[in-house]
Amino acid sequence: MEEKTKKYLMIGAVALGGILVGGALGGVAYSNSGYDIGYKEGQEDFVPQIVTEIVTEQVDVPVEVITEVEVMVDNGNMDLVLEHIYDNEGEVEYLLDDLDDDELDLIVDRISFINDIKAMAVAEVKSEIADEVDKMEISLAGGSTMKLDEDDIERIRVDDDADEVSVRSIDFEDEDAKLELSGSFEQDDVKFDYAIVAKFKDGEFDEFKEVEVSERV
Repeated sequence: MEEKTKKYLMIGAVALGGILVGGALGGVAYSNSGYDIGYKEGQEDFVPQIVTEIVTEQVDVPVEVITEVEVMVDNGNMDLVLEHIYDNEGEVEYLLDDLDDDELDLIVDRISFINDIKAMAVAEVKSEIADEVDKMEISLAGGSTMKLDEDDIERIRVDDDADEVSVRSIDFEDEDAKLELSGSFEQDDVKFDYAIVAKFKDGEFDEFKEVEVSERV
């Protein structure tokens, strides 16, 4: 009697275990949340295997690329290069136009060319501005006008600092350029400001363009 009772208890325990495992399997199989259940056929006991699917996604992240430009300088031209960069507050991209990596030594030549034509432009303006504005009618404060006369113009000043003469356009290959200059002069104790564009062709001064004069208020 006791042995039969033990057998019934063992059979009941096995049956209960099967129900529990079957219930767990059903619970997991019922869940449809991305898990897969696997087992090996022919085995009485099996362990549920939970497989997690990992999804990767490629994300493009912008990367800032810093380009370094090396310019060969020595004791003879270092001051020239640094002074030009300083005077133009670092805005010297035009020096690199159409240059290949093996042509960067031309930057020094380009700076020298710019300095030369700036000096020529200042000299041309100083000697020719009175003639350029001769006979111009300028409106004065109060509604009156004054006709400029080159013979009466005096105290001519040209803003000749490197950062005051700006490069409007430049073609280093053909040595063509347009420089914008400014300055002042007086006539009959009236002060005037002017702005003028000096045009260069083949490395030589060609003509003045866009001359503007106004009374200094």
